[in-house]
Amino acid sequence: MNRVLEGVKVVELSTYAAAPGVGRMLADFGAEVIKIEPLAGDPYRLFGLTVSAPVAEDENPVWVLGNANKRGITLNLKSEEGKEILYKLLKDANIFFTNTRMDSLVKLGLSYEDLQPKFPHLIYGHISGYGLEGEDASLPGYDITAFWARGGALVDLGPKGTGPITTPYAMGDHSATLALGSGLLGALYKQTKTGQGEKVLVSLFGTSLWITSLMSVPVQYGDRFPKSRLNPMNPICNTYRCADDEYLNMTILDYARDWPRFCIAIGREDLTNDERYSTVKAGKEHSEELVPLIAAIVEQHPRQYWIDVFKKLDLPCAKAQHLLEAVNDPLAKENGYVVEYTFENGNTCSMPCTPVQFGRNVAAPCGAAPKLGEHTAEVLSDLGYSAEQIVELSSKKVISVYGK
Repeated sequence: MNRVLEGVKVVELSTYAAAPGVGRMLADFGAEVIKIEPLAGDPYRLFGLTVSAPVAEDENPVWVLGNANKRGITLNLKSEEGKEILYKLLKDANIFFTNTRMDSLVKLGLSYEDLQPKFPHLIYGHISGYGLEGEDASLPGYDITAFWARGGALVDLGPKGTGPITTPYAMGDHSATLALGSGLLGALYKQTKTGQGEKVLVSLFGTSLWITSLMSVPVQYGDRFPKSRLNPMNPICNTYRCADDEYLNMTILDYARDWPRFCIAIGREDLTNDERYSTVKAGKEHSEELVPLIAAIVEQHPRQYWIDVFKKLDLPCAKAQHLLEAVNDPLAKENGYVVEYTFENGNTCSMPCTPVQFGRNVAAPCGAAPKLGEHTAEVLSDLGYSAEQIVELSSKKVISVYGK
């Protein structure tokens, strides 16, 4: 894959998923990304325990997912020596970004207002939970709380009468990843043209409002969520159970054009001109009759039967796959959306890749994620620190060096 950010230096001060995903993406694009962790490490190193994944040094798939292709160092930023090391990194960096809460950044002297006078060329990126204004701005914000719950999707996207959906992992985080990544690249264009830095702000809550906007705008005009499966957007834009207990999604948005072909697909040509169903308005008005009618027909055949029928008639549909099916889908591998990653212990995993590709429809190489403090000595040596100075900083707990 083309390394379009070759020569760009990025310094990342981040934890968990949203901000590290930005660093992973920029590293995939060819940037040099240096991830800073506290001496105790990013707690995300152990997140696999929460989701039943291994967290060993020789196999930690969750850690690799967000941190592949980076160099990793540890710094005690509460110490003056640690802060001085950060300043040396920022001196020739293009981008610095963090998801540290702003109150903490201010205490550390690492807010945009603190750093901009020292490094006017620097692009400063920040991901928060709820933004920087208002009484809740300082609250801890995670994917589930700030994106799903506060953003409205948690309760309104579940089927009517069933309560909230099962809380997903990091879908909001990775949406914010793409948002901050795009903002940083816009600022990098400005920096290239003018030599000046920029402040780039993204929040999980704000990202959620954008992601759900095609629902949150219509509800202001009478649309309602949560929805019953008996009252979908339209009856042929719905998900139905098949004979093999798998599900078929049909997303037939051009109702007027495609209704006749849909009637052929389900073997009910007699409904083609039925005034109760033949227009989208009529179909919605009679959805509580039409949805069970369609459901009873779809339940007569397995999922693949319907996929073949719909494809033949060029009707939009998809297998409603399980997560395990999706990540092992041959289409995903053929297009470089996942790669087989081999861990140090020889085990393998289908590892999803950042979704942007350049030049060719292939994945960016997925390298290793840094062990805790793995590149500390190397990076400090690049900054001009001697071996003796590195040992002294380690003894003073300003840094830690992997394996020592």
